[in-house]
Amino acid sequence: MNLKFGQPDNSVIQLAYVVADIETSIREYHQRMSVGPWQLRGPFTTTSARYHGKAVAISLSIAHAFAGHTMIELIQQHDQLPSVYTDTITRTGYGFHHWGVSCPDFDAKLEALSTENKAPVFEDKTAIGTRVAYVDFRDSMGGFVEYIEMTEAAEARYTAMYARALTWDKKELITRV
Repeated sequence: MNLKFGQPDNSVIQLAYVVADIETSIREYHQRMSVGPWQLRGPFTTTSARYHGKAVAISLSIAHAFAGHTMIELIQQHDQLPSVYTDTITRTGYGFHHWGVSCPDFDAKLEALSTENKAPVFEDKTAIGTRVAYVDFRDSMGGFVEYIEMTEAAEARYTAMYARALTWDKKELITRV
């Protein structure tokens, strides 16, 4: 089944990158690849994040835009607290971080991964209550996979962002949400 923004469910819907300066990166993605418009949230502090099973309150800004049917996500961590993001920056620097995969049955996906001894290293809830879990596949695939609970609210949010990209007049590059 395809999601309303064009990607098949249970597939990659997002490519994500950690960046040093999110607004500079937004402008460069637009200038060099015509990606936009961007929705930017932050800085905000996580309230339900867990890194290696321990609560962590990290300061983040996150931006989303669509390139075709695929969402691009930029992430800037504003502090140096241990996280899935600072771990990558320390290990390999800024750049590619994870693939986002839609999960219509989030709990079943995490259970299946646990039978492979693949536990989430980072878990959180988005602003609209969607659960996400990052599993480390850096050694075998070169990045994390973020499993995204595909609720009706999440699909509606992403579909609205996709529709906005299709009709974008190129006037407003960044919308703060």
